[in-house]
Amino acid sequence: MDIALLDDCRDRFVPISYTTPTPFLITGGLRLVEHWMIRLGKGVGLDLAMQLDEAELHLSRNELLLSKWWGYEPRLSPNSSTSISACVLPTNETVAKVMEYVERGARVVCGGEELIHGDGEAVEDCSLPVLRGAWDLIKFNHELLLETIPLLGRGDVVSVDSKIRDAHLDTSSGPIAVIGANIVNPVSIKGPALVGPDCELQSFTLLRPGSVLYWGNVVGGEVKNSVLDKGSRKPHHGYLGDSYLGKWINLGAGTSVSNLKNTLGHVRFMGRDTGMSKLGPIIGDWVRSGINSSIMTGKAVGPGSHVYGLVSIDVPPFVFFKNYGEPVMSQVNADKLGEIIRRSADGDEREARLASMVYEATGKLRIGIGKFNFKL
Repeated sequence: MDIALLDDCRDRFVPISYTTPTPFLITGGLRLVEHWMIRLGKGVGLDLAMQLDEAELHLSRNELLLSKWWGYEPRLSPNSSTSISACVLPTNETVAKVMEYVERGARVVCGGEELIHGDGEAVEDCSLPVLRGAWDLIKFNHELLLETIPLLGRGDVVSVDSKIRDAHLDTSSGPIAVIGANIVNPVSIKGPALVGPDCELQSFTLLRPGSVLYWGNVVGGEVKNSVLDKGSRKPHHGYLGDSYLGKWINLGAGTSVSNLKNTLGHVRFMGRDTGMSKLGPIIGDWVRSGINSSIMTGKAVGPGSHVYGLVSIDVPPFVFFKNYGEPVMSQVNADKLGEIIRRSADGDEREARLASMVYEATGKLRIGIGKFNFKL
């Protein structure tokens, strides 16, 4: 049965969705489209609702673990007979239930939201778990990681094309997967955790349960229940907890985040109650932080921004933010945008092209922010 994931809920995942369509977001160790593929045992289609050249750009920049090592490939297929909302959380149980509906040709809705787009009878089913916002990628990350690692291989430590030496691996709370990476420094990893291809762990790094280093990450210090997408770096000491980092981010030495309110109440994200007591920042692609910066609980940092000092408010895309006692923001110079992004992304021209598109699309978010020489 031919199915496609429909990117129909992208607005829920700001600021990371400015640059990454929903099927390519990461939770539980894999991109959402990968969870469907490994549970179905085949490639699936993607309906990204955009021009073909832009869709191909996203397909090429969102590399997949399952494509390189397991041979599963997604395809652009807007004409599939059945489309499934990419916001349906793909657990083992959910995928099995969805495919039963697909076999029946049913159209499944919950309230006014269509979860399975079929031509048959309409069925009301609100039991299917649905991602309601970017914070849910962190909320469901730990449990989905526990379920997913056994699908990648057998045993408490799943090692694929990797070398592990001098590492302390604690699998008492869950399995550990190391895919295409060499861990050769004295580090400590407590499962469930996943370390992806070309990742580098600095000496004495501590990865606590829920840590996902997806691809090409350099990490030091302490990480807990956090997702790092391709090319993002946290190479120095500092704490990263219950957070989501997009692509090509660099956190300066000593940068730490808060993931818990002193009141122990629910964390709000962009004005919405997440229902979570622990949530760090959600950070978009190409962001850079200055040394010893501190990012407060549940803050959104838009793609392409540079932050320095205490980040106590949400930061729009493509601004310089400085707070050493009084917050100051300045717009990124559009003429230098390509140069800045290429430097952030190891010269990848695709990133500069996408950044230019996102910069234009997010212009309204920078209204009222001046343009001036930003000095530290």
